[in-house]
Amino acid sequence: MNWQRHDTAQSFFIASSNEPCLRLHLRAHAPDAQRTPVLFVHGATYASRLYDIPHPGASWIQATAGAGFAAYALDIRGYGQSRPDTMARSDASYARASEAIRDIDDAIGWICARHGVSALGLVGGSWGTVTTALYASTIGAKRVNRLGLYAPIYAEHNDGWHKILADPEEPSRFNPGFGAARLVTEESTRARWDAEIPEGAGWRDEAVFQALVQSSLADDPQAQSENPPAFRAPNGTLVDLWEAFNARPVYDPARITCPTILIRGGADPTSTRSDALRLLGDLGTVDKQYIEIANGAHFVSAERRAPEVFSHMNRFLCDRSAGCLTSGPLGPDRSVY
Repeated sequence: MNWQRHDTAQSFFIASSNEPCLRLHLRAHAPDAQRTPVLFVHGATYASRLYDIPHPGASWIQATAGAGFAAYALDIRGYGQSRPDTMARSDASYARASEAIRDIDDAIGWICARHGVSALGLVGGSWGTVTTALYASTIGAKRVNRLGLYAPIYAEHNDGWHKILADPEEPSRFNPGFGAARLVTEESTRARWDAEIPEGAGWRDEAVFQALVQSSLADDPQAQSENPPAFRAPNGTLVDLWEAFNARPVYDPARITCPTILIRGGADPTSTRSDALRLLGDLGTVDKQYIEIANGAHFVSAERRAPEVFSHMNRFLCDRSAGCLTSGPLGPDRSVY
């Protein structure tokens, strides 16, 4: 299937207030000014494409727009189409959470002005839960009225990730060999994803997988110069994850007071049940919930059970206290697993 004909989102570029020569990219579905806006923020590897996979039924932000929202997804600096001329540093500190929240703030400021509102719904995924939770607990506390954390990461020792990120010479520290960015290929994505799916389980659609990978490669103008083709992803994210996976939280959840939902795939080894439940208990808000989708991996939002993820998040965002202007379906009413 030709993914390009399903790539129907509008693109907006806004100037960064924090980094010269950087234009931040937003993709959007139904960005009508009278609709209630929602912003999605991606994780450590795949950019906003993960929320807008160009395949029928696979775009999360299109499903959110179908529920009546103006749905936006941001590319953090160095990701997707938010690329400076060069990554300014050679070490693995580019695009850490402390910088990412500046990009989130720029995007939210622009969206709020466009829609004439003072706050919006904010959804983060994986490392994006670190950045959005940090934002909602600090500089953005008054700009977030509902917070969705998909595949949440908080502060729990994770043996698998510790082995990936540790210095082989001194396992107690982050590997200094990581540079400013890493290359992501189709093969590396498939290997990581397949490791989380039981053998013979049909959790993922190959056409959706290809649409995600190929569209992500197309967003990086240097991808085709690599052999095999590969897009760049900043490594500052890995420094944040190193902290989280060594049980050192990057944000203080007690300072989050807006309604919050946590959603994760039941087989996710990155966002674990124990870590998510600890986060649930530490959140400062009294309006909070946890939902687990069985037979789903870290990328369950791009798997066959994705409609359940979309539906649960839409129902949370459509609470009347958030001023939801829903005009479309919320999706099937499915049980929580």
